[in-house]
Amino acid sequence: MTRRRTPRPTDREFIRSLQLIRLKGLASGEYQPLSNREEMYLRLLRAGLRVNIEEFVLSEPLFRLETMERRTGPEDDAGSAQHDRC
Repeated sequence: MTRRRTPRPTDREFIRSLQLIRLKGLASGEYQPLSNREEMYLRLLRAGLRVNIEEFVLSEPLFRLETMERRTGPEDDAGSAQHDRC
């Protein structure tokens, strides 16, 4: 007898779910913003504006880019700016 496989989420579905969890957590105060996009979402909510959460969910490539930029951090940007001056 073969076992039925449970459908696994695709990378796209996983990334979308992750973003929705973070955005809802921002709204509830559970999380702090980690990107400009999340910061803007939170500002709009705090201003009392109606926000369509789907407008703040990125495509997989853009989400990966945002994550990569977050990992490099501002200290890497400062280091590269100093290097450019030399």
